[in-house]
Amino acid sequence: MIPSVPSGDAAFRVADRIRAPEPWEVFAERIRRYEIHLNGSVVELTRGPIVTEGYGIRLLRSREGKTATGFQASTDFSDEGIRTVVEDAEAVARHSIFPAKDPTLPSSSPTTAAHPEIVDPVLWSQPMETLEAFVHALTSPFDGRKNEVLSFGSVRASLIETSLANSSGLRGAYEHTMVEFEAAVKAFGGPEGPPPGEYWVNELARWLDPEGIPSEVAKWCQYAQDVRRAGRPPTGQLPVVLPTNVLATILPIVFGARFTGAARLREIAPPIGSKVSSPVVTVHDDGLYPWGCFSSPLDDEGTSQRGRTLIEAGEVSELLYDSLHASALSASPTGNAIRIPEFGGLRESRRFTHPPGEAVTTLVIPPGSGGTDAELIQAAGDGIWVQQLGWAFPDPISGAFGGEIRIGYRIRGGKLAEPVRGGTVGGVVMAPPGSPSLLADTIAVGSTTDVAEQLASPPLLVRPLVVAGD
Repeated sequence: MIPSVPSGDAAFRVADRIRAPEPWEVFAERIRRYEIHLNGSVVELTRGPIVTEGYGIRLLRSREGKTATGFQASTDFSDEGIRTVVEDAEAVARHSIFPAKDPTLPSSSPTTAAHPEIVDPVLWSQPMETLEAFVHALTSPFDGRKNEVLSFGSVRASLIETSLANSSGLRGAYEHTMVEFEAAVKAFGGPEGPPPGEYWVNELARWLDPEGIPSEVAKWCQYAQDVRRAGRPPTGQLPVVLPTNVLATILPIVFGARFTGAARLREIAPPIGSKVSSPVVTVHDDGLYPWGCFSSPLDDEGTSQRGRTLIEAGEVSELLYDSLHASALSASPTGNAIRIPEFGGLRESRRFTHPPGEAVTTLVIPPGSGGTDAELIQAAGDGIWVQQLGWAFPDPISGAFGGEIRIGYRIRGGKLAEPVRGGTVGGVVMAPPGSPSLLADTIAVGSTTDVAEQLASPPLLVRPLVVAGD
């Protein structure tokens, strides 16, 4: 049973000893990390618990009608350590000015904040045993396989106690789990056959599912074999089906840069009411989505989480704000203050080392009328299903993206055909009305939702995207 009141109170302990003018805030974490690394199917290294406890202090100072901000982080909880952090943050504030007048930090302790599912209870109570059971479930399916092997594996679990406090009276805390998993499956054949093929898995999640791993391993082995025999994709503007795991490498980064107060301040945010996608597309940002990697009762400034609608049937409905940008633009914080490096860094586990900035939590594209995967493929007619896209590198500002097709499948006559790899697929996520883009050219949204990191979405059928292959 997970305790309703977390034991991690690091932010409270620091807040009680801060001697600094208001306003200020403290964000703290106590992290217990466990790891198992594999060389092939053999355990090479086991570590844990690796305990890290730290905090970050941000100061807000009014200066000539604007706000000076200073941030510094530390793992030193002594009185002298806290005093040094405050002095360093004050020094930073002398050189950092933001165009917001008197931003308001969340006040008082939230008493009605929702508590999303973000703790794997088995992992929390038995972390190393759970990792060992997962590794056993991962390696066992390879016993007896002659043509596929596990060439690499790594699973890392973090048990995190987060706490927040500020000079306005906020006291908030919650617990959550985070799992990072990587694996590589290599496929072989006879000596006269194609060269070996490899399929990489790289996932971030809130929980571990040992029971579901054997069926996943079977799919990874098939993908690795398909890499061996894959040909080049065709070249041209083709219908392309993009599943959730591919969309997750593109959409959150672009939405996190374009649908925010920071983008509005730079005049690159889409205007409310403008058309940015086809009518079949609706997009929400949900900070309470079950098992979402950035779901939490509170954002990293202490604003209670909720759901927001960014695009409704193709039209922009809402933007995302933290307290600074909300103050600068006469808006209200939306619960999107998140402490990660700008434009990415989801896998950064020590969030206390970063000041808050605006980002999406979990982007949610609701199921559409496009049907099952097979029905989407049938609607594509003659095109490509992209199973894995390497290094999409979406540009946060322009929304342009392009990546190598690591493994995909030709669609012929409305059915999946031979595997393809190599070449690239790309485009832009959003474009002015009348111009081609991923969102504007989405003609169908599937009916089955999958979750990958910061995205919960069915596959999308986009007609067309530019494919550069043979």
